[in-house]
Parts: sequence; structure tokens; C-alpha cells
Amino acid sequence: MLFGPTEVLEAGHMAVFTDPVGAAFSVWQPKQHLGFQVVDEPGAYCWAELVTTDVAASKKFYGEVFGFGAKDGQDPSMPYTEFQLDDKSVAGMMPKSSEMPAEVPPFWGVYFTVEDADKAVARIAELGGMTVFGPMDVPSVGRFASCVDTAGAMFSILAPSQS
Repeated sequence: MLFGPTEVLEAGHMAVFTDPVGAAFSVWQPKQHLGFQVVDEPGAYCWAELVTTDVAASKKFYGEVFGFGAKDGQDPSMPYTEFQLDDKSVAGMMPKSSEMPAEVPPFWGVYFTVEDADKAVARIAELGGMTVFGPMDVPSVGRFASCVDTAGAMFSILAPSQS
């Protein structure tokens, strides 16, 4: 455990952990603040994704801790797993790319919905942020980009497909 558990005023309890591969994640036990009230709308959370150095160990760990099932993608050129609860995809996971620097540890990333990925990337730049890669299209998902804010925190944006 990295931090907690701790009470956050009357909102709830939280703790921060690392998984066996080294990715940090947090848990939340609600009191007055239930968590996400709006998702999948412009400006709101829409997806979380784990980049890991050990897909099998991560599947096992998150399955045991949260009860996630794992649905593997069918494209061998782009290994991807969807974590599922009751056959509903709740997060994604992919192996760490060899193109990422060795010093980058496994990590969880967060995605926010936007109406237009290109306009959002331009606005992020205007405000002093940077684009790490993208925007790029992912068939049947949408157009996304990974960005860094002015404090150095990485996040991604997604303009979902209209289909």
C-alpha cells in the first residue's frame, strides 16, 4: 500500500496501492460522494486503461481483487484485453510497447470524452499542454490522443465513433 486507507472528509474512504507488476491504482469506498455521476459525455470520464509489462499477472491480479473477467482482442498485431464485469467492458489493458522508454513503469491511464479530438488537441496546446501521440482513429471506437497537462500528468481524450 502506498497511502491510506484514509477518510476524505464526509465524502468517503480511499487508499492507493501498486499491483504486483508496479502499476499504481486507487480504490474508493463512498459515503456522501458516490463517484462518477456523469460518464461518456464531453468533459467526463469514459475509460481507464492499464499498460503492463505482464499481461497474465495483471489479468490474474485484477480478476482476484475486483472480479474482472478478461476478454482478449482478436487482432494479433494489437494485443488488447478488456476487463469485464457481468459481460460489460469496464477497462482495458495492453502490454507495454517496446517503443516506450524502459524507465516508464506500468501505469493506469484515464480517458475523457470530447466532441472533436482535433479541436481538443489544439485547445490543450493553447493552454500549455502537449500531445504525446495522436490524434488517431481506432476503428469502431473513435478518434483519440494521449496528452500531458501543464503539471506533467498524462491523460487521453476520445471522440467516440458515431456508429
